[in-house]
Amino acid sequence: MTALLRGFLFSCLLLVFALSPLQAQEIPVSVFQNQGGVEIELQELHRITELVAHEGITIDHGCTHQKAKLYVTQDGYEYLKSENIAFQYVKRPPVKITMKGPEEMHMYRSDCMPVMDFYPTYEAYVELMQSFASTYPELCEIINIGTLDSGRELLVAHLGDSVTADEDEPNFLYTSTMHGDETAGFPIMLQLIDYLLCNYDEVEQVTELMDNINIYINPLANPDGAYTSDNSTVANATRRNANFVDLNRNFPDPEDGMNPDNRPTQQETQFFIDFAEANDIHLSCNIHGGAEVVNYPWDTWRNDPADLSWWIQSCRDYADAAQANGPAGYMTRFDNGITNGFDWFEVNGGRQDLMNYFVRAREMTLEISRVKLLDSGELPVIWEANRESLITYMNAALHGLRGHVIDCTTGLPIEAEILIPDHDIDNSSVFSDAEEGNYFRYLDDGNYEVMYVAEGYDTVHRSIAVSDYLVHVENVELCKMISSTEDNIFENLNYYVADDLLVLEGTELNAYTIELYNTAGQQLLFRQSYNAPIDVASISAGIYLLRLSHEEQSTTYSLAIP
Repeated sequence: MTALLRGFLFSCLLLVFALSPLQAQEIPVSVFQNQGGVEIELQELHRITELVAHEGITIDHGCTHQKAKLYVTQDGYEYLKSENIAFQYVKRPPVKITMKGPEEMHMYRSDCMPVMDFYPTYEAYVELMQSFASTYPELCEIINIGTLDSGRELLVAHLGDSVTADEDEPNFLYTSTMHGDETAGFPIMLQLIDYLLCNYDEVEQVTELMDNINIYINPLANPDGAYTSDNSTVANATRRNANFVDLNRNFPDPEDGMNPDNRPTQQETQFFIDFAEANDIHLSCNIHGGAEVVNYPWDTWRNDPADLSWWIQSCRDYADAAQANGPAGYMTRFDNGITNGFDWFEVNGGRQDLMNYFVRAREMTLEISRVKLLDSGELPVIWEANRESLITYMNAALHGLRGHVIDCTTGLPIEAEILIPDHDIDNSSVFSDAEEGNYFRYLDDGNYEVMYVAEGYDTVHRSIAVSDYLVHVENVELCKMISSTEDNIFENLNYYVADDLLVLEGTELNAYTIELYNTAGQQLLFRQSYNAPIDVASISAGIYLLRLSHEEQSTTYSLAIP
């Protein structure tokens, strides 16, 4: 592991002497049996790196100017005591939880259900998800992306105007409650599913989203943590899964490798990775609790993301709408409601970095409520504060740069890398889909020099202007390179521009068809055969595509005109 929590220490070391002395406190074993782990406040900040390397100790929402917080299991607690490390136990505040079972939920269900002020039992949750699909069969299907050893399922609602058809649309994902005791996002996602379905063809913005985006919503990413004691209540929800693993430390990490937490890859982790890759997610958000902030990449290192300005604007849009619709003071901390992940505290093995680095999606992390295990009665407040923001972020999937990449001869789709030189870093480029050829790249307002690169094909360069809150469609045809074989008629070809003349040198030149294109795909020159140098004085200086064809063979070269 790297020098862990450099950003954490930067903001905390100056505060160590300002904290009042803490005493190690006895924590009853029953607390760990009921909750799985507890939050503590720590004074010995110089030992943070050592402590978080221990299996039972995790950073919990980092350091503020008043405190440093950790989440510890019983094993971690025993380690702190054995090392005589002073800490203060932060007791879980009293919480009022109302639960509804399947019978109550059946009575509650309607075309547009009222705002939820309760949590469903596990059975009620499954029944409600299935009822979305049965009530709106054309607009919703429920996908079980994996069944855990406990028998509980990881369910995803797939929403759209035609969920059974393959459509040329971006794939968007919301997930919540990866930490089982961070419960607020769970019913909020159920509310969002219902809102989208029941307002289709009624609310213009909802209809546009459903018509133009493949929407996936996973309300409960850690059912074993949420329903720790049994399926009837979330009152004893715990952060970790049934194996006491923090799922948001269990993903492959750009810096720290495949198992950064030194724990086996969990079922929940693998199920999600398989789902994200199979469904080619383009834009996503992972919802947590314990703070009120929108968190953008990266979490594992200090590097700024390539599209930093786009990230800041997207997070700003979310936070501004949440502040406007929430109670006074909602989502106003940090940088007025947004933060860079590493600047807040370092996370290794987090979902956000997996999605951005390995899946090549764009994912932010939303902390939706300051209290983790939220009172049932507070859920309507969180819903009203976030409804517009949730819709606004989804709408961002329709902006930016998009298009198709196909073979110039066959018209078949190509998997190509869409790369912006001198801009892309840390796997920020994206790929077109191998089966459909479509791609989606989210960019801030500006002018970009974009390369389309595929193995065995000539590279195409395009100059592209992107505008905020609009979409730019750029479709590209790539032509295959000709391999160097004995029967390759282009093998000994030489070409160049001199004195405003395009010169070709080789054999059988009079049998070639010559075409010249600009990077926008416009044909500027066509010759049925080559008999003499071609005048290109009227063509502006720049990079062009020179295509030569003869019978069944063709090739494309990049040509510089000075």
